Amino acid sequence: MMQMFSKLAAADHEQVIAFQNHATGLRGFLAIHDTTLGPAVGGTRIWNYASDADALDDALRLSRAMTYKNSLAELPAGGGKAVLIAHDGLDRIAAFEAYGAMIESLNGRFFAGRDVGITDADIAAIARNTQYMAKEPSPGLGDISEHTAIGIWHAMRACLEFAGINRPPRVAIQGVGSVGIHLARIVKREGGSLCVADIDAGRAERAAKELGARVLPVEEILFAEVDVLAPCALGGVISAANAARIRAKIVCGSANNMLTGMDAADALLRSVVIYAPDYLVNAGGVIRGTEFFLLGIQDSSESLARIYGRTIRVLEIARSRGVSPARVADELAEARLKRPKLFRDLYWGKR
Repeated sequence: MMQMFSKLAAADHEQVIAFQNHATGLRGFLAIHDTTLGPAVGGTRIWNYASDADALDDALRLSRAMTYKNSLAELPAGGGKAVLIAHDGLDRIAAFEAYGAMIESLNGRFFAGRDVGITDADIAAIARNTQYMAKEPSPGLGDISEHTAIGIWHAMRACLEFAGINRPPRVAIQGVGSVGIHLARIVKREGGSLCVADIDAGRAERAAKELGARVLPVEEILFAEVDVLAPCALGGVISAANAARIRAKIVCGSANNMLTGMDAADALLRSVVIYAPDYLVNAGGVIRGTEFFLLGIQDSSESLARIYGRTIRVLEIARSRGVSPARVADELAEARLKRPKLFRDLYWGKR
């Protein structure tokens, strides 16, 4: 128990809920990192974790990243994340219905979206018992994954300009799932060339056939000689140990927590690789979801386009100070959390 509180205190988490429903096999954690700016908004993922401790660590790490993402995107929302533990005894539909009831009991303190492993059937099951779930498809919402990819492209344009690359880019995309394939299509449409990799070989081959991309082995894609490396799968792929091997001029992708830590960010800086902080550039999906579901905004194109300017700002500040853009992004996100919080007063005043 003391270890859990130490973990919460380390990143100043407000609340962690360990939930279970024996009848359905539901087990997991909901981490609410910070609600200074508004209700905690973040995804729900399901994964076959090696241990409960690994699941808790994932929830804590990802919820903090959501706070920073929402803050830097200037959204009236805090950060949270839910992780469900996949196992053979899980009655999936019933478990997700029970999870939805748990979210509803929080009365809007947490608003859930889709994350790794969540299917349309899972979302439907969750939504049967809560109004606080981003339901896809919803008329007028569009494809959240595509919105994420559009935001990444705006950030990528900023990085290319910052690097002085004024030709169609060569881009390596690690993971051509829901976000990666949309990003690949945008790059192709803008005249860029592609190489792709995916743990699902069939998915990589389909992307290659559609877009004329070159397929690389998963273990080689990080070190391809390209202008931009775009990690678009699971995180933790760039470490201080392998950063020196990266030959791309820019790292800009959708993967959450793609770096193993700040030491990896500093290693990229030493290797003269421009790093676009992940939670800055992959905010397109949460921007669209928050604006649509919480604010009633029908067109988020201008908000997505502002990722370009934010990226330029972070890169310029980092260059002027000689530090990693990851450090600058953290500082900017934390600074907004310290301002007077009118939205929080308005939001909780409705309870």
